[in-house]
Amino acid sequence: MGKKKNRYDLPEREVEILYTLWDAGRPLLASEMADEGEELKLATVHTTLKRMLKKGLIEVVDFAKSGNVYGRCYQPTFGLKEFEMERLSSSFVKKRCKDITTSNFVAALLETKEDDVVKEELDELEKMIEEQRERIRTKEEGK
Repeated sequence: MGKKKNRYDLPEREVEILYTLWDAGRPLLASEMADEGEELKLATVHTTLKRMLKKGLIEVVDFAKSGNVYGRCYQPTFGLKEFEMERLSSSFVKKRCKDITTSNFVAALLETKEDDVVKEELDELEKMIEEQRERIRTKEEGK
């Protein structure tokens, strides 16, 4: 089986526009994105939006008045959580140090949290581990 391509391995400008849209919490006009982004110029936003539409990363969901013309309102076609999880997972898989396992990575993450939060997350992890074991058992029985 070949490597799964990370659909979220995106240029910096596209990521910046996605974060601008998620932060706004509503569809935005290109001009609004240019106003929000510190380094985003309107021409750059338009060019980037065209590429993002072709890739299916964003969609046009409405039209709104912008000055004395109407413009398209854009929103992402996926959520922030999905995006972040895929990027983190991809980075972890591509890491150079092969001695870092999933379990010692999770342990290091938990070290940075308060005990009450750690307890909650450990409960959640135990549940996830049991569900994963069950999926594996079901697969093995089906062979």
